[in-house]
Amino acid sequence: MITQKLSVVIPCFNEGRTIFENIRKINGYLAERVQSFEIIAVNDGSIDNTLAELQRTQKEIPLKIINDTENSGKGKAVRDGILSASDESAVVIFLDADLGIPIEELEKFLEELDRGADIVIASRFVPGLRVTQPVLWYRKIMEKVFRILRKMILNSWRVEDTQCGFKVFKKAIAKKIFAMATIERFAFDSEIIFIAKKFGFKIKELPITLQNPKNSSVRILFDPVNMFFALIKIRFYDLTGKYKWK
Repeated sequence: MITQKLSVVIPCFNEGRTIFENIRKINGYLAERVQSFEIIAVNDGSIDNTLAELQRTQKEIPLKIINDTENSGKGKAVRDGILSASDESAVVIFLDADLGIPIEELEKFLEELDRGADIVIASRFVPGLRVTQPVLWYRKIMEKVFRILRKMILNSWRVEDTQCGFKVFKKAIAKKIFAMATIERFAFDSEIIFIAKKFGFKIKELPITLQNPKNSSVRILFDPVNMFFALIKIRFYDLTGKYKWK
């Protein structure tokens, strides 16, 4: 039994079809293994029935809901969730609402924290990856191009993958990093890892089981352009001294 309190953040955008069952699955897994935990669902301005499904879930299991009425982006949703984590928590986690990386991966991430890592992140580019459903062809191209650009623009060659939606942090470190974060959409992971490396935190990448759900909120034309300019913004902010440890 894990005795440290965990805060689990789930950003949600138009997840009404599956969010009820997926949060029940997360809760069931944690209840068997963790002595104390909280689940924080952040509704990122969904236009379907996500909020209603979260409220239905809340009637069955303890669930903290943050309802952002406008869609601002996954980065802001994750930041809102992490910054609202309980002061009693020792560890904060965020994972995708579609469980593209299953919650059952969590224990090996927590083990790496116990071994001395400050942040443990899922990675598709380290040995041991298991893919149960192939990546859509256009997503694979986008991932490869973004990975090259991220490494070049941010001079970040040692971290292979920043974009997987499953990351585990020591809580105090997470709150410091996310308080500095500025990127609100999909490139936010790159900013978080950039800040963590800048201040010398130990990051461990782990291979995972990747299920690659077919439905995605990534917009094939708009989001790659948005992510490119977000990388430029991160570099600019660093050069102008925006990222300061307080």
